[in-house]
Amino acid sequence: TIPLAEMSNIGVEINIMLMVLNLLPLPPLDGGRIAVSLLPYPAAMKFARLEPWGFPIILLLLFTGVLSAILMPLADGVRGLLDVLFNIY
Repeated sequence: TIPLAEMSNIGVEINIMLMVLNLLPLPPLDGGRIAVSLLPYPAAMKFARLEPWGFPIILLLLFTGVLSAILMPLADGVRGLLDVLFNIY
């Protein structure tokens, strides 16, 4: 393939993975902040107390392989949506 097209595809892949990771509902990530804002106040306060443990939880999920099991189906869905909308893949 054309090198510029390959670089563009890799850039899209990286951004899809970063988007999906950032939207996970863990408090230090944006998805966690969204979850806290949608929960009732008592539950939100309990959930927000997980924030100091968020990155160790992410690392644990990464090293056990659970993170990829969560992210890959979501990233595949985003890729499929982009394919339908923009015929990228």
